[in-house]
Amino acid sequence: CYRINQMELLTRMAAALGKSDDAARYKQRLAEIRPAVHAAFYDADHHRYVIDEQAYYVMPLMTGIVPESEREIVLRNLEKNILVKNDGHLDTGMLGTYFMMEYLREIGRNDLVDTMFNQTSYPGWGHMLAEGATTLWEQWNGHWSRIHSCFTSPSNWFYQGPAGIRPDPAAPGFKHVIIEPAMVGDLTWVNAHHDSPYGRIVSNWKREDDHVAMQVTIPANSSATVHVPAGAAAGVTVNGQAATKAEHVSFVRMDGARAVFRVDSGSYEFSSMINPPSE
Repeated sequence: CYRINQMELLTRMAAALGKSDDAARYKQRLAEIRPAVHAAFYDADHHRYVIDEQAYYVMPLMTGIVPESEREIVLRNLEKNILVKNDGHLDTGMLGTYFMMEYLREIGRNDLVDTMFNQTSYPGWGHMLAEGATTLWEQWNGHWSRIHSCFTSPSNWFYQGPAGIRPDPAAPGFKHVIIEPAMVGDLTWVNAHHDSPYGRIVSNWKREDDHVAMQVTIPANSSATVHVPAGAAAGVTVNGQAATKAEHVSFVRMDGARAVFRVDSGSYEFSSMINPPSE
């Protein structure tokens, strides 16, 4: 799985550098490797790869090894592993933890990440805090070093999950920003910023019952796509007026229970109802 992940990165690098022949060769190699890995390691009786541990579900899912026909049940087994077998805890080490956090966020399962983050018993970050940790440990149980650059995934998730600040791969370096906050669990507010090459990006939000207020700042010479939780685009206001009339704001689409807008640089206050009253 790691080898495939590296080759996926290599393919993207080749494409970005205009080396189309290399990119095509790597894509062909990936098409050969993925089914071979699946055939060698998939346990069809239990719908898993090798053993019932989280990294062994995440890595094949993330790297496209799992055939489309099996993805739903493998993902369901990952969820069962987290919530039932491990009672809401993770069972990954320093390598698998990062990929699991990233993958669950990418597929919109921030609820599972939130569940694992909020455990105060072993293993997890909450256990470290409960034991008085002020730095990250090398191992979940506190053995060996207690000031170690391991398990740093919380930083990524805080910014990209609850705050929802992400770069757009099609416009690198935060030239175009994606703001898509994950309002999970019992979180009622988030205040966050990231200092990009273009300036400070701000993503603050607060929710009270069915009402959501978002404050977004996009620096000069950049733009953003903002996902606003809303029952309908018509119920979203920007800076006190209907979003359809706001300057430098254009409605793109509804994406499930979110209204998606494109905005230019500037500061915006979005307001919406998650569950608008029925007429």
